Amino acid sequence: MKKINQYFNVLKRSIDDNPEELITTIKIRYEERIWKKLIESSYLNNKWYAEMSYKDPYGSIYHLNIKNYIKDLFPDVYDFIKDALLRDNHVNIDDDNIIIYLGTSYDYRKIDEQFDNEMAFLEYVNSEKAEMDKNRNITPEFLIDAGFEFLEDESNFGRAAHKENFELCCEDYSVYRKWTNDKVPIKLDIDNGPNNRGTKWHLHIDNDVCDTIGCADINTIWEFNTLMEIFKSKFRL
Repeated sequence: MKKINQYFNVLKRSIDDNPEELITTIKIRYEERIWKKLIESSYLNNKWYAEMSYKDPYGSIYHLNIKNYIKDLFPDVYDFIKDALLRDNHVNIDDDNIIIYLGTSYDYRKIDEQFDNEMAFLEYVNSEKAEMDKNRNITPEFLIDAGFEFLEDESNFGRAAHKENFELCCEDYSVYRKWTNDKVPIKLDIDNGPNNRGTKWHLHIDNDVCDTIGCADINTIWEFNTLMEIFKSKFRL
């Protein structure tokens, strides 16, 4: 049976009038739809919950403490959450002040940067902008608007170095650079000199200590953004 991503917010109950404190959001891959099973169980398939859901449709789903329900119906899930909390947050799930609400992928995206990047790329892939970007060529204006720096010295040097063999195509030779703002940044150098694929641009990618980790000959914004996903960067044109 295919496993499904399911999310749970773990909070600490307030002992005064302060809001409950979010400790973390936990993602679990599980065969059964846990919330569906809870809804069908005697815990929630009753008049009490029906009245609650009528009065507060959102709160009856996302502000309902389901810790004990999970413990009874899904002990393996309960143990998974318990182990994760002890390991990562030094929290004992059996503390009466610890409560569990149903969470969403958007909750989890706030605490897992890589997961957020992956979800953002999936959203991009299915967007109208992605369809446009497949036919939208990179231009110097796009690069500057995205924060790339024009490297004048490197550009002048490249024009002189390529002039003998590529005089016609290198009169406007230009190099642009950007360091991304990722947790572990990468360095992007892009130029419009001759390359093996015959595209308008060549992109060179270094890690945070300037070791080469990749390169590609590209034309479009779509190709650039796809490379950023491959190299686990949240930066996009």
